[in-house]
Amino acid sequence: MRRLAIVLVSAIVVAGAGCSRGGVHSGQAVVDVEKGSRVLIGERDQGLRLVEGRRTVHLGAQVKVLAGSASIALDDGGRLDVRRGSEVALGLPVSLVAEDLLVTSGDRPVVVAVAGSKVSVDGVARLTRDLAVSAATYRGKVTLRSAARSLVVPALRQAEVPSLGVVQAEPDPLDYDVGDTWDRRFLGAAMDLTEQLQSRSDGFSKQLEPGEGHTPGFYRVLIPALEHEPGFGDDLLSATTDPGDTLVGAAIAVTGRIGTFVERWDAVFGFHGQGATWGLVALDQQVNDADALVQTVDVAIGNQSFAFAPTPTVALVSNAPTAVPVAPAPASPGTAPAAAPAAAPAPPATSALPAPGAPLVTLPELPTLIPPPDANSPGVLAPLLDVVADTLGGLLNPAP
Repeated sequence: MRRLAIVLVSAIVVAGAGCSRGGVHSGQAVVDVEKGSRVLIGERDQGLRLVEGRRTVHLGAQVKVLAGSASIALDDGGRLDVRRGSEVALGLPVSLVAEDLLVTSGDRPVVVAVAGSKVSVDGVARLTRDLAVSAATYRGKVTLRSAARSLVVPALRQAEVPSLGVVQAEPDPLDYDVGDTWDRRFLGAAMDLTEQLQSRSDGFSKQLEPGEGHTPGFYRVLIPALEHEPGFGDDLLSATTDPGDTLVGAAIAVTGRIGTFVERWDAVFGFHGQGATWGLVALDQQVNDADALVQTVDVAIGNQSFAFAPTPTVALVSNAPTAVPVAPAPASPGTAPAAAPAAAPAPPATSALPAPGAPLVTLPELPTLIPPPDANSPGVLAPLLDVVADTLGGLLNPAP
């Protein structure tokens, strides 16, 4: 019995050593075919066969996706995602035969052979094989090796090997596609943030006058946090950068926490200057609260509208009485005509329209002139005088 127990324990230890994370045995992989997809799998010397559901395969197996997608769990905890057009060979290392491959590393980096070059993924990356070999890093880093040349591609950047032994000198910002499912999975938040920040940047630049928005004091008013950054000065501002981009970049720099303020400023505008969208720049600076960043930009734009709004001009309206022209009296026979009276001065012109809601000073109304009584007119008192005269006449001269 004791010997039997030792044998059972030894068998368990050996079996455990042959397994890895997720229950995948060493030297094997598990393929999960998405429902409705058409995936071909070929085991070693066997031909490709259409499979469905979950299938365990061994090293050397080949997976080709005709439609839909599938995922492949590796024995070290790594994962490969394949989609329509993708074809991979599960060897040591994994080989990308055609199209795209999404690689997620596990306990150790996943090495993928592509067209004579090798790509080591320590994180999450999209690999593509067409006219050139390219790698786009979502998280972590990727190391490209081709012949004697190599290049490290950090997160949110990409690089390619156009031909064997030729590697880019520096990586480029990741060029994503908003319609790509893999890009949307890992960069969806950055895509949405880019739309919000870029629209605000464009609108802010358009509302400024030419020459505005190129001084440190201008941005200190908009973003009060810049007052506490002694490194913020004229040397950080560029005359060729749109004020809206400067505003958004400054908001990211004061929100980020990587390095000093000047280092963050240089990293923000250096990455954006290479072509990175604002969402990628914020993600690169580990800005975790996108809503707070957008709010910082909105408050800054509101501060600009309040602090630099032009003072409304109120028109001054003269209340001096308007001169009334008087017609010249007719000249007597034999006398020279009288000189025409001097023209009344024109009322002063207003310099601008009065501001909305400003009280207007109105001209006083001219009194109504009563014309002098006509000599031939009996006047208003004539009837009254007649009554008085008749009464007195009756008293003084009574009737017989």
